[in-house]
Amino acid sequence: MSEAFNPLQIGLLNLPEEEIEDGLISELDYQLNSPPRLSIEPGVTLFEEEQILNGIWILLEGQVELYRKINGERIIFHSQTAGRILGLIALARNSRAVFSCCAKTPLKLLRVTHQQLDSALQKSETLRNLFISVLLQSMGRRHKRQIELQEEIFKLNKDMASQHKQVVQTLDELQKAQAMLVESEKMATLGQLSAGVAHELNNPVSALIRASDFVHKDLLALADQMTDSRSMQEILNRSFHSEPISTREQRALRKKLTEQLNSRELAERMVKIGIHDLGEYEKLASGIPGSPDERLNKLELYHQIGSALRNINSCAERISGIVQSLRSYIHADSPENEYISVHKGIDDTLLLFSNRLRNITIEKEYGQIPGIIACAGELNQVWTNIIGNALDAMGDEGRLIIRTRQNDDGTISVGIIDNGPGIPPENIPKIFELRFTTRKGRVDFGLGLGLSITKNIVTRHGGTIDVTSEPGRTEFSITLPVEGPSKSVLISSQENAS
Repeated sequence: MSEAFNPLQIGLLNLPEEEIEDGLISELDYQLNSPPRLSIEPGVTLFEEEQILNGIWILLEGQVELYRKINGERIIFHSQTAGRILGLIALARNSRAVFSCCAKTPLKLLRVTHQQLDSALQKSETLRNLFISVLLQSMGRRHKRQIELQEEIFKLNKDMASQHKQVVQTLDELQKAQAMLVESEKMATLGQLSAGVAHELNNPVSALIRASDFVHKDLLALADQMTDSRSMQEILNRSFHSEPISTREQRALRKKLTEQLNSRELAERMVKIGIHDLGEYEKLASGIPGSPDERLNKLELYHQIGSALRNINSCAERISGIVQSLRSYIHADSPENEYISVHKGIDDTLLLFSNRLRNITIEKEYGQIPGIIACAGELNQVWTNIIGNALDAMGDEGRLIIRTRQNDDGTISVGIIDNGPGIPPENIPKIFELRFTTRKGRVDFGLGLGLSITKNIVTRHGGTIDVTSEPGRTEFSITLPVEGPSKSVLISSQENAS
């Protein structure tokens, strides 16, 4: 190398990287007596990753790409930051090539073998210093690029996490929307079925009630033509209108009559037909001809007829009441909110659960609350889901308390409390999730989508729902605005629906 260029006289590391590389190339060219230049076409691979390199390539003109193949895909790590000395890191580490190197543009190269480089380095201290400087700057450049890649990876991971969160949220909203659509379809179908059932039942039930009244009146008229008319009319009316007495009261009356008659069997027969003392029996039996046993047999027959009519009438009225409650319950065919009675909705729901309430004590602690603007059918779903869950928890027997009150902030509150085993603390945060169940996948007849739908309905009405639970006491507390949901809640509900 000519004495005009002596990099040892200046701080090499303070020079631009390009000047140092130019100095290294000039010094090598000088020491190796200007070796021939190589021309490489674009797309040609100079070396591949994991290849053993026996020299370095000095890039005089053009641009290369350093890449690795990951799962069959070509991933570029360096292009603009590749530098002009290729294979330098593998040489410094005495290892195989880390990357594959491919010509991106037409190249002009110097090919220097390890033997040539070693010989030149031993001859020239200047070359050694330049070589060390290039090596350090190359390592620094690669390290900087590694930091930049790490930053890009961090940013990509952050973006992916944000997008994943949005996807999960969107999927959850889609699942809720789908569940609501399924629920709406169920309610529409159930409404159509119930309307048909109510129509088909209403006429025969009404006819049954009228027939029962007619038979009762006809029997009383027929009794006027009989010798024991007074006794028959008395027993018929008594058995038709009287309510059954408790088992405890029956035992007390049997004991009293047994002492008067000295016959437990006779006392039991008299108690069954509603006769509570001996004087009453003698008064009724006095107008009936025949022996004492024949007179008691007739009184029993009249009582059975009256009781049968009472049972027919009572059952028909019960069916009529259930039909009316079913009509009220399926009020979702009117999607518009209107003033409704919360108490009536709860009572209708309880009536539909009557077959499961035989051994359940119901305590209604109803406060003075106004009608509220809401969708009756949707709120009936709320009462059904919560009361149904309470009955499931209590099993065959228990106590169910329903409390209502009006609040000072323009809302009403409904509390539904059961004395079941309670909800485990770890499950309370999850009970309003769409697919959460503690029934091991079992699906009972009903609305089927549980407390997630319940919370959705309450929220769309501008209300809140909370739950507290411990062994022996679980309470669901629902708060609803009297004047219906606010405008912002309505807009939010419409946006979610769309």
